[in-house]
Amino acid sequence: MPCRVMVVEDEPENRLFIGLMLRTEGYEVVEAEDGPTAFRILEGGAHPDLILLDVMMPGLNGWQVFQRLREDPTAARIPVVMLTALAQRADVERAVELGVDGYLTKPFEPADLIHTIEEALTHRPGGGE
Repeated sequence: MPCRVMVVEDEPENRLFIGLMLRTEGYEVVEAEDGPTAFRILEGGAHPDLILLDVMMPGLNGWQVFQRLREDPTAARIPVVMLTALAQRADVERAVELGVDGYLTKPFEPADLIHTIEEALTHRPGGGE
């Protein structure tokens, strides 16, 4: 059974590109254009194995979405990889402090995205290690 990845990205072109890339690699993809949509999808019973989460989004930003995910008992254990143009040291440190499972800055190479996803899935509770 393929791993299911939820892509939470407000830019349609980025969502399409990431979705195509992941499907090509054999992942099942669920797309959400913002945080509220992601929560509706989760509440509807979608159980992704991993969430790719953009940081800079209108309304709820990625940091806020991540905090809410960690407060939700059904979503708290889902690994989260942040995708962002924020490459400052303070942003990376914030992600580490919050317990983000992976952090990838845009633009990124497809191989780097796949590697980051595989790392996060391997190190999740109940994962490959």
